[in-house]
Amino acid sequence: MTAIPSTFAPPHAADRLRNLPRLNVGCGPIQPPGWINVDNSQRARLRRWLPPVDWLCVRLGLFPPTEFTGQTNTFNLMHRWPFAADSVAAIYGGEVFEHFTHAEGLRFLTESFRVLAPGGVLRLRVPDNYTFWKNYVREFEDCRTRDPADWDDRHSRWVEMFFREICVKRQLVGSYGHFHKWAYDEISLSLAFRAAGFTDVERMDYHDSRIASVEAVEVRNNLIIEGIKPTT
Repeated sequence: MTAIPSTFAPPHAADRLRNLPRLNVGCGPIQPPGWINVDNSQRARLRRWLPPVDWLCVRLGLFPPTEFTGQTNTFNLMHRWPFAADSVAAIYGGEVFEHFTHAEGLRFLTESFRVLAPGGVLRLRVPDNYTFWKNYVREFEDCRTRDPADWDDRHSRWVEMFFREICVKRQLVGSYGHFHKWAYDEISLSLAFRAAGFTDVERMDYHDSRIASVEAVEVRNNLIIEGIKPTT
């Protein structure tokens, strides 16, 4: 059930939203009841469409067991979503938006705006690019204050992490096709929301949301931005 404060939607709109579905896109293993859980990763597609092959890969030790089932929805978020305009109450995306290029992200926001009903909420949680590189800069500056004879390159672990774990495409099987294609901070992600037409765009705290029971899908704390589709 999605509850929208009256400052964002009139009572009749809130009543309508309560009867509309909520999407949990890029759900991974987080697939609570009461949500339409969507994941288009290679593993999710394999488990949904070729379950015997997935079973065999698990038996052979190629893949670990998976939480994906035949009930996990798989559709390409870069194409037109299989929902009518104004038909969804809320969309939650946890650590999925950064897996799109900047241009793909804009298409994602446009499609989110289309399917959300007026007064509906989009909430995205992504790694905070500002915090990540702030850690690198802080450790670099701390090292530079020391005598050069005492320098070390421990701050370079942030660079190594970025290229090893984040932005470089790893092997197909080992990564299941996942790698980051863009990075956001509070300013850039908020501006992207606004450009797509969302209003009341705010940075939100962990589990503090205009989506009721968001804790069912939100399992970590990162940079979180919410926006509302206008009711007019």
